[in-house]
Amino acid sequence: MEKYGFVYLWYDVKYKRYYVGCHWGNIHDGYICSSRWMRDAYNRRPEDFRRRILKTNLSRNQMYIEEQRYLDMQKPEEKKIRYYNLCTNSGNLWHKYPESVKTIGQKISHSKKGKSVGPCAPETAAKISSANKGRVFTEEHKEKLRQAKLGKKHTEEWKQQNSERMKAQWSDGTRKRAEPKKTMTREEQDKLCSVQLKNRWADPVWAANQRAKLKESWAKRKQNINITKEPNQSAVL
Repeated sequence: MEKYGFVYLWYDVKYKRYYVGCHWGNIHDGYICSSRWMRDAYNRRPEDFRRRILKTNLSRNQMYIEEQRYLDMQKPEEKKIRYYNLCTNSGNLWHKYPESVKTIGQKISHSKKGKSVGPCAPETAAKISSANKGRVFTEEHKEKLRQAKLGKKHTEEWKQQNSERMKAQWSDGTRKRAEPKKTMTREEQDKLCSVQLKNRWADPVWAANQRAKLKESWAKRKQNINITKEPNQSAVL
């Protein structure tokens, strides 16, 4: 996919708020924006956002110049009210120039080499799990994720490296099968159920709702009993 620079404008229909940004890539690559505030709002209600491409087919340097030109149009008092942009100065970003991308990109790549990519610590895993609970992806987001993975295949070299890494993790104990849950005895189960039930009845709101449900259920049961008795009585007469 051909890459180029472009400047875009997002508009939030619900709150009548704008966001100006730029991106080096492709207008169809699924990129939203770099603002976490606007991106979270978009993920919750994507149907409220409209995007307009202001400038396209730009070099890296032209892309940032054009973005800054539109950012300079924003008034300070309109921040957080009319615009999602919290920073109105693109600044001297390290990825602004191709030479910096090469040198700093190499440093980032070098710093990540040799780091473990295996299972994380239980505390970290619990935090990640709690953060992702209740998160719902829209159908549009799911389709974008699916399209991004279409046609991608792992190389034979990657498969071999991954196989060796997994074997090493299983052998050194980094990965291991989950231990089976310990079952309770019948007496322990009865005791636990008794305690849980007592705690529920101790809650006045739950107890009142439960009594109302029981009364309603018993009334329906009596009604059904009377209905079944009536044909028998008429048959005897």
